[in-house]
Amino acid sequence: MSAAQDLHDPEREQLDSQWLYRQGDLVLGPLTGHQLVEKLYAGVLTGKTEVSATGPSGFRKLEELDAFKLHVSKAAAKARVEAEARALRSRRMRQRLFAAGVAAVVLGGLGAGAWQIARYSAVYLPGVERDELSIAVSTPVITVAKRSTPEELFEYPGEPKQQTAERPPGKPTETAPDKPESKPDTRPDSKPEKLASAAVSKPDRRPTGGRPSGKVTTDPDGMSTEVNYDQAAINRVVKQSQSTLYRCFKEEAERRPGFAAKVPLEFTIGNDGRVAQLWVDHPQLKKGPLFDCLLGEMKKWPFKPYTGERATVNLAFTIGKK
Repeated sequence: MSAAQDLHDPEREQLDSQWLYRQGDLVLGPLTGHQLVEKLYAGVLTGKTEVSATGPSGFRKLEELDAFKLHVSKAAAKARVEAEARALRSRRMRQRLFAAGVAAVVLGGLGAGAWQIARYSAVYLPGVERDELSIAVSTPVITVAKRSTPEELFEYPGEPKQQTAERPPGKPTETAPDKPESKPDTRPDSKPEKLASAAVSKPDRRPTGGRPSGKVTTDPDGMSTEVNYDQAAINRVVKQSQSTLYRCFKEEAERRPGFAAKVPLEFTIGNDGRVAQLWVDHPQLKKGPLFDCLLGEMKKWPFKPYTGERATVNLAFTIGKK
């Protein structure tokens, strides 16, 4: 059978015939037409591949042979679909990798934030166990400052010695430091009693407008005392800031294994709103790292400046191990 006759045979005969095909400079085969079709769908051959029936016939492209035209079109469509599917899978893979990277960053940030929160709460937040250290705080008691003994007085460097209960000229200085205070005179027409030594008393000054924060009391010697600090404001600052002292107690507990004690504190607020004096009423803690840490934190407490007699705040911390 001649090559010309082979090319014009019916499709079945062409598919059953033996064929040679070229790949570069190589001539491979023989293969049946069915095997050529399988290689078309597998992507090994394309419509441009040259084939020839066995014999002296010349090579022609598969897409030019009637028996293979339909298969060439289907194989090309299949190749396009597979290429689009591969591109889609590649895009999805990149999106998944990007989402995984973002999730890793977010989880890392959340983990770091949780660690910081846990670290902060272990030191500052009340009501949380701090390495099994239990800290309870009493309600602050605010009174007018009393005269202090020199060895207990804390002074800021470069500042003159602070007197906590200033008296006008002519007042005797032998008054006992722990003499109890008298109850405030709340009568609207009350006036301070005059001293036997003819000292002039201070007038009753009361702030105008807003919530009153001052009052005038009379000590047992008849001297009027002007009090202008706002107890409610001081209570708010103490309540908001007292947790900053927990770090100091935690560090003291690390220095003293099994540390447990009630630590009463007394501090005086200067007229500029800064803590001017601090006492630690505990025989082993009057001075040292705990005192320095407490004072350093309390100097940051934002009290409001005021005039008149100074305020003293008594506050107690009970420290123990759970």
